[in-house]
Amino acid sequence: MKRLYIYIVLLSTLTFTSCDNFLDVKPVGQVIPTSYQDFRDLMTYAYGNLPTDRSLSSVRGDELALKYDDWGDYTSYYSIYVWKDINPDANTLSYPWQFFYKAILNANQVIIDGEKATDGTQDNIDQLRGEAYLMRAYMHFGLASLYSDIYSLDNLAKKSIPLATTIDLWQNYDRNTIEEVYTQIFADIEEGLKLLNVDEQPKNLNYRFSRISAYGFAARIYAYIGDWTHAQEYAKKAYDLDHKLIDLNSSDAKLPMSYDSDENILAMEQTFYSELKSRFYVSDKLINAFDKTNDLRFDRYFEPYGDNYRCSLGYTLNNKVSMRTAEFYLILSAAEAQMPNGDLNKAKEYLKQLLIKRLKTEYYTVEATAIDAMNKEAFVQRVADERFRELACQGFRWNDLRYSAKPQITKIFNGENYTLKQGDSRYVIPFPSEAVSANPNLLN
Repeated sequence: MKRLYIYIVLLSTLTFTSCDNFLDVKPVGQVIPTSYQDFRDLMTYAYGNLPTDRSLSSVRGDELALKYDDWGDYTSYYSIYVWKDINPDANTLSYPWQFFYKAILNANQVIIDGEKATDGTQDNIDQLRGEAYLMRAYMHFGLASLYSDIYSLDNLAKKSIPLATTIDLWQNYDRNTIEEVYTQIFADIEEGLKLLNVDEQPKNLNYRFSRISAYGFAARIYAYIGDWTHAQEYAKKAYDLDHKLIDLNSSDAKLPMSYDSDENILAMEQTFYSELKSRFYVSDKLINAFDKTNDLRFDRYFEPYGDNYRCSLGYTLNNKVSMRTAEFYLILSAAEAQMPNGDLNKAKEYLKQLLIKRLKTEYYTVEATAIDAMNKEAFVQRVADERFRELACQGFRWNDLRYSAKPQITKIFNGENYTLKQGDSRYVIPFPSEAVSANPNLLN
């Protein structure tokens, strides 16, 4: 424990300061890791201090409805909820910035120097460095999901976020293009996959990346950018390693999102603040998306909250969830339906395999018949609808909206109407003011 403390504090913790580098962090000492355990400590710290951006991004989407009260308890979320990004209210919660780069810098240290680690087996060192590549890719994608426009052929030359692939804190970082950012993300995933040798982590270690979560992450991004052939390829590789599902028809069924459920193959992040449970209702749109009687997810995902409902998830160790096997079924369904030479019947089978574990038996029979009769267009919409239901309150919705034509969203709060128009520029969040102050290049 003493060694862990030393390396966290003296090398990788990186205290927040007012220094003039765009990361706004600086190291507190000169202790250099040398052993395998030293480098593992760096990654353990990174895993334990990841940003909680997916909770805040949920506030921007259409899953939640902000409660009004006379005490002003809503004010820390109000500006986020109504997309008031320019001159937000003074006590508005900040989107993470530095925490992404802290994790990236830790990963860079392991990538660059970890292969020289002493006292570790080659398999252990390779696995560790593979995790570091995946961490760097995951954090860069998280940043791009907040502060950059989406990947598309029309957007490739647009400026995105600064890539950080060194451990030079004082470099004058410029913004890279969207094409450069995604090229780096996919390259890091591939480099990581060359090194990873753990197919799936045991439940007490499933906060760490493995081959199955690397495949799943690649499939997720390819699906977002509409590369359905690669999305199918990687989702199938993940599926082939593990595709167990929780059967909600069982009276003792575990919540699928629980870190120790058969479905949870990456329990790395907190994706729903506990405070969101008391500050927000579940939106009418999300509630009305469910058959409340026959969809077994409804009573497991939500709980009564006065005359409304709130999400049952919360900020606990048990509810850390970054990836579940259920997502593989959804990606495979969408990919098989939309990729060239895809198989629509196979796509429908993947979705039905998921739904038979989520719906009451008689209702499933009716729904399966309806799915079998769907044409491609109707089925693709059904998969999107199931994604809305299956992944509710788990930090997916904002990106799902961004990559599905940036639809119009309308909200009512305290009698006022607020609208995010289709294709609205506010689907991209401005860089934090403190980051811009430290690095004016972010405005270029």
